[in-house]
Amino acid sequence: MSKEPEVKLRPSLHRMDGKVAIVTGATSGIGKATAILLAWEGAKVAFCGRRAEKGQAVLDEIKANGGEGLFIQADVTNDDDCKKIVDETMKAFGRIDCLFNNAGRLITKPTVELTREDWEAFTDLDCYSYLRMMQLVLPIMEKQGGGAIVNDTSLAAIDNAIPGGALYCFTKAGMNHMTHCIASEYTKANIRINNVMPGLIATEMVLEGPGADGFDYIKSLIPCGRAADPVEVAYPVLFLLSDEASYISGASLLIDYAQRGY
Repeated sequence: MSKEPEVKLRPSLHRMDGKVAIVTGATSGIGKATAILLAWEGAKVAFCGRRAEKGQAVLDEIKANGGEGLFIQADVTNDDDCKKIVDETMKAFGRIDCLFNNAGRLITKPTVELTREDWEAFTDLDCYSYLRMMQLVLPIMEKQGGGAIVNDTSLAAIDNAIPGGALYCFTKAGMNHMTHCIASEYTKANIRINNVMPGLIATEMVLEGPGADGFDYIKSLIPCGRAADPVEVAYPVLFLLSDEASYISGASLLIDYAQRGY
């Protein structure tokens, strides 16, 4: 199976100058591409993941591009680690303007074999960690006078019934609607909260995960004949976190290429 594509950046428009962003799950895939891109566009980026060596590699790439970053080794399913991410970001940069909740994993398993342990482990990462990070940054953003949050869900939240994907699809759909509710709650605080819903993306999690065997088949069903590069999700995330999206909140942006129904 092929490796993740390199993060290819377009000329910077400095859309994030003066902003501080947190990116979770940023040692590979969409999170990595987004952390690198936000720093390229001028943000100071605190990003986290469990793998120290890969985190350092992302930080080295940010610095090589002239950006400013902070890697925090952390597991977002741990409440103390979530607090550490926010505390260390505030200590280093003094504010938090943006949050990209991206940490997650895939699960495909026959429905009758799903266990309570599966349920708790998966929802803890793909739902509760998003909520916990929002709970920690929302008061900071409110005190500052505003901010922007993007949650990474999936095309599976609204389409593509996946055999063995009941738990995965459930969490993504639930996270979508949670985002819409919290967005309406914080509109008057000038805090925008949106979702991105990627389709098939060439990430480490997909290329080496439980669905890897079907990757080429699914790719063949997409009209353009390929999966997206992670950076092709990172740019829409950048837009939603930037001031260019100042009138967009409570939205779910589908990132696909007419690939629904595979």
